[in-house]
Amino acid sequence: MKTPRPQSVQHPSRESADRATDGELVDTLVSREQITQRLAQLSDELTAHYQAAEVTLLVVLTGALVFVADLIRRLELPLRIAVAQVSSYPGRSTRSQGPTVTLPGPADLTGRRVLVADDILDSGATLAAIRQRIDKADPAEVRTCVLLRKRRADGPPLVQADHVGFDIPDVFVVGYGLDHNNLYRNLPDIHALRLGEGEEMP
Repeated sequence: MKTPRPQSVQHPSRESADRATDGELVDTLVSREQITQRLAQLSDELTAHYQAAEVTLLVVLTGALVFVADLIRRLELPLRIAVAQVSSYPGRSTRSQGPTVTLPGPADLTGRRVLVADDILDSGATLAAIRQRIDKADPAEVRTCVLLRKRRADGPPLVQADHVGFDIPDVFVVGYGLDHNNLYRNLPDIHALRLGEGEEMP
């Protein structure tokens, strides 16, 4: 079975970006219809890989909640669900301060096939830190699945994801679980957000 490539999303139009004020949504980068279609493809990819094996799905809080809630209802696999708490953007910051990772105990990971689900692959620091911690628990297998992967101008991320929903431009995005200062998570589409004065990209 040929695995579909991640869908590529174009940069927001300059006209939309110029019209937007600070803190305003610029463009819809990924629509709810595109998300629904890609989730069906991702679930097929995962089902084909695991072949009915039991999987421990490690959900990275809080951004991946909406993504995972929709994805797991499509997976016809025996699933255990665990959560990882990661803090990289404290308070109103848009620049990563480096990930602080809290994982389940080794008993939940040792000898298991672990699938890490996250909202976005940016620098790769978060996934790299999670992988390093999981490896210490001696799992049978670790794979990663992200909804979004940024095309960064400064080069590829520290680690790659095994399953990717969409490749997006290097812009700050919100919606469908992703936030800025804990707002916008409930938007059904994924939008670019124009940052305010003094705010910087991570």
